[in-house]
Amino acid sequence: MAQKSKSISLRKLIFNDKYLIITALLLAVLVWIITSLNIGTDETKTISIDIPIKISDDLSKQLGMQYYTLQDTVDIDVTISGAKYVIGQVSEKDLSIKFDTSNVNRAGEQSIPILVTNKSNTKDFTVSSVYPSSIDAYFDVEESETFDISLVYNQDNVADGYVFGTPVMSEDKVLVKGPKYYVDSIERIDAEIDFGKSKSLKESFSQDCDLKIKGSGVETNYLSLISKVNNEELSRIDVTLPVLKEAYLPVSVNFDGAPSGVLSKAVTTKYSTQKINVGILESTDINKAVIGTVNYNSLTVGENEFTFDLNDIQGVYILDEEDTEITVTVTVSDAYQVVSVPIKSSDITIKGAAKGATATVTGLDSTYVKVVVPKDTVLTVDDLKITADVSEVNEEGIYPLEFSVKDKASWVTSTYNATIEIKD
Repeated sequence: MAQKSKSISLRKLIFNDKYLIITALLLAVLVWIITSLNIGTDETKTISIDIPIKISDDLSKQLGMQYYTLQDTVDIDVTISGAKYVIGQVSEKDLSIKFDTSNVNRAGEQSIPILVTNKSNTKDFTVSSVYPSSIDAYFDVEESETFDISLVYNQDNVADGYVFGTPVMSEDKVLVKGPKYYVDSIERIDAEIDFGKSKSLKESFSQDCDLKIKGSGVETNYLSLISKVNNEELSRIDVTLPVLKEAYLPVSVNFDGAPSGVLSKAVTTKYSTQKINVGILESTDINKAVIGTVNYNSLTVGENEFTFDLNDIQGVYILDEEDTEITVTVTVSDAYQVVSVPIKSSDITIKGAAKGATATVTGLDSTYVKVVVPKDTVLTVDDLKITADVSEVNEEGIYPLEFSVKDKASWVTSTYNATIEIKD
């Protein structure tokens, strides 16, 4: 009985050992498979990165030039290789990315290699490839130049009897910055108006216009347009084109300082051109073109000639390019004469002095004044009221004299000044 029991225990032991052996073999195979998967042939992985383009300022200082690129960042694909269990842990933080400018030694467009290396101290992998492998950059001295903005549009796009007036632009000049070669190649800066379906205009037209750089071989992507108003980048301007009604208006001048009792028909006016061709806003009530002002203190007996620039006329747009000036002849007839009236410092009344200040006439630029009076009129200094306003301080102490003549048909011709000393 004891022998039988011993035999059964032995069989159990052998049976158990077989299971152990089988289990051990299975575990060995599993470990081999896992190890083969992780330590076997190197695998690859691609990391996509958006990186800012930064080129050392030391290079710019060394060459005395700036660098220009067509973009601020670049998307690159970095392929790495290594053991699977290693490269699975690699991120862009383990990569050193630099732009190699070691071969840059001249101005012009050049290709700058992108260098990517392993900067990790604990992860064993290699960089297999980088795409793209370089960027294009332009090296040159930086240049700045201000250009007028040229407005380009079809000037015939108005209805019959209408014309375009002077365009109103939010900015008429722009500062251009960039590589000297390209800035020097700029011919002009255009703002082009696209009327689209708007034809035969009778009303003003407004548009936000793109600015376009014109010039042979200019690479516009390297250039920056800067506003002269706020110093910010500029790509568009606001433009308004007034549409004006064409008209022929009689010309006239205004008279300033005319005495209330000027003799009838004694002062006449003649114009070198009686009418001018202009454009006016249809909504305005303009029936004559006032070309300027004539002051009576510039009139003496006989012919007095004045010339006015038509470009100074307010409210109208001159259409005839040949008419640039008009001569006005104002004639004072022989119903008048010129008399000279002696004056002295004590005849001057000073007004406008500060409270507590003392103002004294110390000199006159003339000891007499010329007065245009009707013939046979007798005039003395008692018939004149002469004042000097010192409320606006003149550093040189010279102030104009103002005249009022008792005879309402008369006026003082020419201008006169007094030297006045003011003491607090």
